[in-house]
Amino acid sequence: MDAESAFPAPDGLPGGLIVLLPARSGGGWRWWRVEQGGLGRERSFLADAETAPWGRLAEGSVVTALVPAARAPVRDHPMPDMPPAQAVAAARLEAEAQGIGSARRHAAAARAEGRLLCVTVDADDMDRWLGELAEAGLDAAALVPAALVLPRPDAGMVVAELGDEPLARTPAAAFAGEPALIGLLADGAGTVALAAETLDARLLAIHRAPPVNLRQGVYAPRGPGFLSGMQGGQLARMAAVVALLVLVLMLVWIAKWELAASARERDALALVQRRFPAASDLDSAERLVAADMAKRGQGAANFTAPMAAVLAAMQPVPSIRLRDLGYSADGTLRFTAAAPRAEDVNAVLIALQNAGWKVTVPPSLASDPTGATVVAITVRAP
Repeated sequence: MDAESAFPAPDGLPGGLIVLLPARSGGGWRWWRVEQGGLGRERSFLADAETAPWGRLAEGSVVTALVPAARAPVRDHPMPDMPPAQAVAAARLEAEAQGIGSARRHAAAARAEGRLLCVTVDADDMDRWLGELAEAGLDAAALVPAALVLPRPDAGMVVAELGDEPLARTPAAAFAGEPALIGLLADGAGTVALAAETLDARLLAIHRAPPVNLRQGVYAPRGPGFLSGMQGGQLARMAAVVALLVLVLMLVWIAKWELAASARERDALALVQRRFPAASDLDSAERLVAADMAKRGQGAANFTAPMAAVLAAMQPVPSIRLRDLGYSADGTLRFTAAAPRAEDVNAVLIALQNAGWKVTVPPSLASDPTGATVVAITVRAP
């Protein structure tokens, strides 16, 4: 590739910022605004002395951060004879293995223009760069070694200056363009200085498609959460939809229970009508069945069961007496109780109620000429 060839910005270039981070903490930044498919003029920014001059970024803006070439040299290899994904993974593993036993290292690799690019940086530098970006209110989509702004030459060396940082690139590496390194690595093919307009085009091309992004592995951007980016109105609509779905589900279950209950009622009524054809609904069927059982002395509606309950309730209260007693076909036992004290009658009533019988009494107690408390009571099964 000719080092002087232009790289026009591709269609669909995202707007946003390109920032060049300083080599040392507290140093000056360089930044360019990307808008309407073009690159704004280069500007400087001192993080400790002023607020971010780019203001509030528009929605959908993309931030590309260029990291110092001296801290992130790039090795440029031919692609090995294996699938690209495997080649990239193997390159990362090899770079990480070389850093075992030393300071914390972070490795990144990518396939670009048919080549395999590998970068290894200090994890402390990654932490610092991301921290500086966060303090400036930026979340960079990509961290790219600054030397990759230069195009890869087929032979010789390409050099340029970005901000105040000298850059250099050979067919096998991209690095900080220190004079000593340039003198050692220059070959007979010569050294070419990149033109300013070509450098601008390369910045746009890298903003559009970074050749290698250091935000890999543990430093990869976090994916959006389920609720992230939602406005209050969207959340309210979602809550309303959920509430509606819950209501619909409840109505469906209620309908199922109603249908099941109706089916059971129809089955029960059909069984009763086999013996009592006069039964037209559940209420009449219940009355007919209860009357029949009472005639035969069966079930809770027979005379024996309520009478036994009354006698059991009276047994602990020897002062109470029965004045009269009656029983009707609907299973109701009627009797009049008399006792010297109202508390004795109440004790019997409470015992019947605790046993589960349905008891009715007049609203007020009366006394007979002898002074005894007399109460008319009815007892029936609940």
